[in-house]
Amino acid sequence: MESRIKASWLKLFLMSLLLPLLSACDSQPEQPLRIASSPWPGYEPLYLAKEIGYLPPEKAKLFELPSSDITLEAFRNNSADIATLTLDEALDLMESGVKLRILMALDVSHGADAVMASPKIKKLSDLKGKRIAILNIPLGVYMLSRTLDAAGLTRKDVTVIPSAESKHEEMYRLGKADAFITFDPFKTALAKRGAHVLFDSSMIPNEIFDLMLVREEVFQARREDVCNVAHQWMRTLHYMRQSPDAAAASIAKRLGVTPQEYLNMVQGIKTPTLQENLSLLGGKTPGILNAAKRLNVLMKSEGQLNRDIDINAALVSDLQTCVTE
Repeated sequence: MESRIKASWLKLFLMSLLLPLLSACDSQPEQPLRIASSPWPGYEPLYLAKEIGYLPPEKAKLFELPSSDITLEAFRNNSADIATLTLDEALDLMESGVKLRILMALDVSHGADAVMASPKIKKLSDLKGKRIAILNIPLGVYMLSRTLDAAGLTRKDVTVIPSAESKHEEMYRLGKADAFITFDPFKTALAKRGAHVLFDSSMIPNEIFDLMLVREEVFQARREDVCNVAHQWMRTLHYMRQSPDAAAASIAKRLGVTPQEYLNMVQGIKTPTLQENLSLLGGKTPGILNAAKRLNVLMKSEGQLNRDIDINAALVSDLQTCVTE
């Protein structure tokens, strides 16, 4: 009950923060784009772009929200123009009638999403009869399903505790769960308290994508501004390659960790280049389609989707022109 009350309060707070911008945006298209995001190392290039001046405040306002489920709702209820969300969340939005475009594939999880377990759980089969805290988002259920498959267990074999990722460290400290489906920076926080990786996304490669989504009406009305955000993302990645030490130091300071701890976090993340984005999201057979179909099947079986979702309509046909213009 307490977590639901706090989530509701946060949503109300978010609405009060963003509604003035929404009203201004209706009458003045030149208002900065509202970008909603949540804690995740793969999204840090956005904050770096802001810091080094690639995304000045008159072009974009970047809001870091406490958790990804609140980011999802901010995008769903039109309180954000652009949001950083996962592929499963994009499918969820599309089924609910939200028209959107997938502007960029920001990263592919390759170990960063994980099941962190207490020391007493040494192997996957030890999860039987245990309490597993999962994210309040479709990704949590997806990781749970893949974990149980790998363990040879069913949902009846475990106790599932839905909870926000920001609560996992406290839950571990208080002994309220035995394993946690989570991601960095929360994964690192749990590791510091003694939890270990039991299962992670490197065991299911090319299945978990983080995306930059834009509302369809915003894409149509403000294409140049929207495409500029994608362009600045790629420009920031170039800066990070050219000045890795400065970039790591800046990001680490924002996250409150050491540069090495930040670099350890992103070891489990693959960041697609422009060409890789074009391969994933463009061409005759976009690479993301197989992952979307696999997700669609699982989400239907879990009751998260009621029908098949075709993401082709959400792809940008001239993505290269958009990003480089």
